[in-house]
Amino acid sequence: MRYGQKALLPEPGSFPDEKSLAAFVLAKLDQWFHIEEQVPGRYWTGEETRIDAVLRPRDPEGWHDKDPAFGVEFKSFAPNASTGDRYGWVAQAVGYTHCQWQGYGRLGIFLCPSPLVWLLSRADEIATARQRQISPEMLEQERQRVREYGRRFGKEYSDAYVDSEALLVHRRRLGELTYEEFTARADGYANADEREREHDLRTAEELTHLLGQLSVGELMPYEKIGWALMRSGTRLWSERDGAAKVPYGLRPRIGSERRRH
Repeated sequence: MRYGQKALLPEPGSFPDEKSLAAFVLAKLDQWFHIEEQVPGRYWTGEETRIDAVLRPRDPEGWHDKDPAFGVEFKSFAPNASTGDRYGWVAQAVGYTHCQWQGYGRLGIFLCPSPLVWLLSRADEIATARQRQISPEMLEQERQRVREYGRRFGKEYSDAYVDSEALLVHRRRLGELTYEEFTARADGYANADEREREHDLRTAEELTHLLGQLSVGELMPYEKIGWALMRSGTRLWSERDGAAKVPYGLRPRIGSERRRH
């Protein structure tokens, strides 16, 4: 998303379950945070629950809370996880912001990885699809197709003929405009892939800000700055720079108030 850095998205199936994901991430963060796992809590209804971990900075200097702490909930989704499963996890996190956690009170919740990974991954795939389509590998596949076609009819085409036919087909395929391509260009996009990618990124950005208003953020690694806590597109802490100089606390908001301490 548009944080100035690119999120490093997990490969599908990198972690078989939440336990292995949590162990990996918490081991990374241990040098910067005190970590308490499986912290019990209670909903306002009286129901009991647990959160995967609560983290407290080892060095609270620079944080905007008097006693900085935040909850982290992990999820390892299968690549084919349903939309209901993904947003069910988000609903769980929003509910957690209203819980009283033993020894901590109410906490802001950070999800790992971002619940919008599926959107960001799709945007990345779309960004590279066009490049794959015009890659040297695709042109070589066309050459192989022309050679095989000739051999089936007992002909051995010259390299010059193979190159000419392959390039002709390749250019024709790239030049054909579908309705989607035509309307995308009319809207000012380079192609339909670029329009879909832009739509996905804008959707992810809007959802990120909505979650931030509900005191839910993301814990993800990013290029150049390493692991980072993000909320509403704002970096609160990063591995490289520590606590950010932004006037936003970790604790959940009440209504639309802005916490500046």
